[in-house]
Parts: sequence; structure tokens; C-alpha cells
Amino acid sequence: MRKRFICLVGVLLVGLSLSTLGEGTDAGSFARDGIGARALAMGGTFVATADDASAGFWNPAGIGYLEGYHVGGMCVVGGRFGISDIKFQDLSLLAKPVQTGSLSSLGVGITWINHTVSGIPYTGDDGGGTFDADQSLFLASVSWLLEIAENWTASLGGNVKYYRETILYGVGSGLGFDLGLLFKGALDDIPVSVGIVSTDTLETTVRWRGTAHNPDNYVPWIVRVGATALLLDSKLMLALDIDFSPAAPHSDLPRYSNLDRLHLGVEVLPVSQLALRGGFIVWRDGTRRLSAGLGINPWEGLTIDYAYLKGSAGGLEGDTHILSAEFGILSPRE
Repeated sequence: MRKRFICLVGVLLVGLSLSTLGEGTDAGSFARDGIGARALAMGGTFVATADDASAGFWNPAGIGYLEGYHVGGMCVVGGRFGISDIKFQDLSLLAKPVQTGSLSSLGVGITWINHTVSGIPYTGDDGGGTFDADQSLFLASVSWLLEIAENWTASLGGNVKYYRETILYGVGSGLGFDLGLLFKGALDDIPVSVGIVSTDTLETTVRWRGTAHNPDNYVPWIVRVGATALLLDSKLMLALDIDFSPAAPHSDLPRYSNLDRLHLGVEVLPVSQLALRGGFIVWRDGTRRLSAGLGINPWEGLTIDYAYLKGSAGGLEGDTHILSAEFGILSPRE
């Protein structure tokens, strides 16, 4: 079963990334589900939260609400989908370095996301063997926090993103951008937040070199809208996100309707140092995925999170276990 799955992954990577049949229209899928054990345990409902080290990916506008410096990372325990040859990880540094003055509203960040598949069987002109596929995404984020009304604030954010992928002799790279908004306030004394982010706006082109056809692949343009509400003195958070692909500029399809998803998430804080989480995702075709997890704060500034992602309904994907850690340091006030 393991060899069969690795073969399947290899075929998909070669087919989509090297595009031996022509241009590809689903590049960058390795990062589409997101990063961070907290967000993934809640079913990816993080567009309107975006308040930890994974904020640069989910909604760069969230960095505007952070304080100080946040260093975090994620790794998959036992391999993605339960396959040790499939590794998925990230590292990030987010900063709100100035607490007072004209630059106190500025937030910045950098994020690296990496996906590696090793030991993919291959038969070529020089005989059989295996090869590795390496995919990385680099994000540079910036945000600015604004006061817009009594008890309401807004943050504007954006990413410049760079994709780099290597498979066999081919190297693909592409430059794109994200735009995000995040509003926070209260409705009838209930804290709420609403976020929207446009990812890979107008599609990101990944150009390949060193392949048979040197094709262009395209990362789909996806708009994510989310909302959260804090109840029971902020001990209960309910979250909802919707993914929608507005257009497919480089495809014969009007849009990628197969990428539409509904996300539901919940987080409960039974005690101050423990969080329990659950999530649910449903695709337009009816495919569903459940997730769960927990987080602990053993001491101030340190957070450790765990997420469990159940395999797909089709049974081809195994379960995934994710660990994240984040360390935050408040910057001194002037």
C-alpha cells in the first residue's frame, strides 16, 4: 500500500508539475490546506483569527494585531498521510517591533513552507531508480492596523510569495501575491472578527525549465472569507470559513469549482493553559474531512499545539499528525 501511494504521488507530481501533456492548472496544491496545528485542528477556519505564527499564510492582515516577535514552526509526525517519505513543515518569524509612535501599526513577517516526497519510483532511459520532489513556498508579509470606528479596528495586509519546485531535472518558479483584510469589533458585547483574503490573486504562474516542454503551470486564485465569534467570556470560539475560486484566467474553465470548500471550527478553553479544538471541511463534491487537536501553554510565551487530520473519505490518504510550537517575545515599549 505504501509503495502504491508513493507511486500515485509521483505520477501526480510529474503530471501536474512537469506537465508532459501541456500546461498545468493546479500548481501549488501542496500548501493549499494550510499550516499550523492550531488552524488545521479547527478545519482551516483561520482567516478571521490569524493570530499566531501561521498568520502570514492564512491572512497577512492578522500580523497587524500581534505584538512583539513570534517565532514558530510545524512538522508532520510520521509523514504526511502516514507516509514517512512525505514530509511537510514550515518556519515563520512575525514581528510587530514598535509599540508606540508612527510605526506602531506596522507588522511584518517571513514564512517558509516546504513539502518533500522522497523515494518516488522512476523508470527512465538510464534504467530504474527513484527520485525526490521538493516544493517550497516563501512568503514576505506586511500589514497595517487602522482605527475605523468606536470599538472596531481593521488591518490591511499583503504577501509577496515565491514558489520553487524541483522534480527530476526540472525546476519551476513563480512570483505571486495575496491581499487580506481583517476587521475586529463587537456585536451586542460579543467579540467578533471578519476576514477576507485573496490568495494567488489573478493566479500565480510557475514557469518550468529543464523539462521536455518547459510549460507554465498556474496556482489557482482562491478567495477565502471567514468569521469568528467569542462566547462564554472568550472561553468558546466558533469559526466559519468559505473558500471560493472566482475565476480561472488561464484555463478553459470559467473557474475551479472543485476548490470550493466550507470550513467549520471550534475552540474551547476549559482552563487558561489548555485548548481543545475540532474542525470539519466539506468540498463541493461532498468529500468531507474531520480534524481535532489541542494546545497547551506550559509557560508564558510558549505554545505547543497538536492536530489530527483524518484521511480522506476515499481511503487513499492515511491520517496525519501535526505538531507546532511558537515562542513569543514582547518588544520593550519606548
